[in-house]
Amino acid sequence: MTAVQPEDLFSLRPLAQPVSDGHRVYYVQSRLDQSSNSSQAAILSVRLSDGADQRQWSPVGVSVNQLTLSPNRDCLAFSGVIHDHVQLFIMPTSGGAAVQVTHGESDVHDIVWSADGQALYFQTTRVPKASAKLPTVRVVDRLRYQLNGQGILPRQATYQCIRYQCSTKDQTVVMERDHAFTVTAATTQGLVYDAERLPDDEHDFSAGVYWHPFTGGADQLLTRDLPAGAFSAGRLAADGQRVLLWGQDNHVPNVSQFHAWLADRSTGHLVDLTAPRDVEVGDMLALDSQQRQSGCYVAWLDAQTVLTLENTRGRLELMRQDLTTHQVTPVLSGDRAITDFSMVDAHTVVFTESTMTSVSRLKVVDLTTGTERALINPNATYEARRHLVAGQRFTFKGAADWPIEGWYFAPATRERHPAVLYVHGGPQVDFGYGFYHELQYLVGQGYGVIAINPRGGNSYGQSFEEAVIGHYGEGDYEDLMLGTDAALALDPTIDPHQLCVTGGSYGGFMTNWIETHTSRFAAAVTQRSISDWISFYGTSDIGYFFTPWELKQDLHDSQALWKFSPLAYVDQATTPILILHGEDDLRCPTSQGQEFYVGLKNAGVTTQLVLFPQSNHELSRSGLPNLRIERLKRITGWFHQHLTTTKESIK
Repeated sequence: MTAVQPEDLFSLRPLAQPVSDGHRVYYVQSRLDQSSNSSQAAILSVRLSDGADQRQWSPVGVSVNQLTLSPNRDCLAFSGVIHDHVQLFIMPTSGGAAVQVTHGESDVHDIVWSADGQALYFQTTRVPKASAKLPTVRVVDRLRYQLNGQGILPRQATYQCIRYQCSTKDQTVVMERDHAFTVTAATTQGLVYDAERLPDDEHDFSAGVYWHPFTGGADQLLTRDLPAGAFSAGRLAADGQRVLLWGQDNHVPNVSQFHAWLADRSTGHLVDLTAPRDVEVGDMLALDSQQRQSGCYVAWLDAQTVLTLENTRGRLELMRQDLTTHQVTPVLSGDRAITDFSMVDAHTVVFTESTMTSVSRLKVVDLTTGTERALINPNATYEARRHLVAGQRFTFKGAADWPIEGWYFAPATRERHPAVLYVHGGPQVDFGYGFYHELQYLVGQGYGVIAINPRGGNSYGQSFEEAVIGHYGEGDYEDLMLGTDAALALDPTIDPHQLCVTGGSYGGFMTNWIETHTSRFAAAVTQRSISDWISFYGTSDIGYFFTPWELKQDLHDSQALWKFSPLAYVDQATTPILILHGEDDLRCPTSQGQEFYVGLKNAGVTTQLVLFPQSNHELSRSGLPNLRIERLKRITGWFHQHLTTTKESIK
């Protein structure tokens, strides 16, 4: 077996969006294409009975975004990129060529079948085109005027939902708004959609789920019992009255756990289905190799049973809840991540999963017996040929004796070796039982990897998640330092003089904090980081609300914001540090890395700033393949260079 390499990204085949007509399972398989330097995806299928007879369904030259199966199971609909635009396609499951339904310049997104399978709903956004050939100014008059990955948001956009009648092929605009919305369910009587509740109030972040009747009359807010909450992903029951939702009550902005909720169109009642169990519904797991998941976290199994995908202690588990008895039972659990799923019938679920040593595979479970069957693993050959390591779980007492969980990924060598403390983003994210290519690459380069879930992260309950609010760089920093001590005790072959640290986003902030508060690390790499909260709140696409939410500080109190800023302590820094930043990052703007670089240079610290063109905050997960590979090589190159220097100085 050989070590994991950066170029292995081209070999990985993540699977997502499985659906089945009872005979075949259709799914989206993604890959990175080296020749076009892009991410591509196709629809494939295998037989449900034995996983054999693999076929491709999407046309060559179309990269698929979203796949959905009609309720009567006779048609597949999908959106895909062709000639630089996302178009809608439809094709029968009995076979035959896909038919391109749309041909316009407005990209198609959010495809939803009507409950009777006779119509297909899709959405587009229309933006006025500038007629002038010369450059024109862009006018900004809103606080929320930019978004990472999109840039300056358009003014005067029109958001539409269009109905495609399958029998007549007619297309009709059935809903049009000046503000964005997302349709998630449809019947012959109306639509379920979610949208910002007060879109013109730039300090209100509530989002509601609505019923839009085709018969006229006002739209009905189904989440009016909790108007300040943020809800989405409404799924209609077969009775057309009850709607299953995903959302949070926002009692702590941005940090309230996401739960499953049930709204009743008739009574207006809204019930939290998962609150008594203190769990998080949804996927906040830190993974870098999954692509194009459906984002389905709640679903109807039958009229009285719902399924929820829950993030618990580093796992993604599928749970079943009886609405009559309120009994909750696990459907798919264990040390793994259920990355996507859908129902075949009331007794069968198809799903994709990942583990620490398995990239992605497709399986089916019989809900009656609990028996699982593997259908296909396109990564089997890759996994057999690479040295992949399952992290060793360990626990320790963090700050204030809180129980903290972590994993140690040991390299193949039994000799003394360096180790990397890797800090996850978020902070409302968690490490756990899924495949993480970057961690495996570091292990293959001879580094032990320390992956810790400090306070503030997801999957350990509401109180744990809230603990970092107003306390950045305090208990979370202590947890990470105590976790590093615990890893050293776990593996005595780690060289304590050869420790490195890295992380991105919140992990980048924490790397900067570690850089300016301890000299125990020999080398550091900070990625898409925050160094200065004062400038962050006015330049980040989320800064003006994220900063007061997370730090609990008045934006006018510059001294309080400066206290939380790593840049304030830059004169204490000594560790050689590499700064990586995307030039198009609007979440943690490039200026954050630049400010830290200038401060470090003035302080005499060995440092280097590397900027990645055409790269936003998602560089490490969905950036250009060649730059993702460059990023990995620069991280290990910096570590190797400065560990070698440190070794020589110790001698």
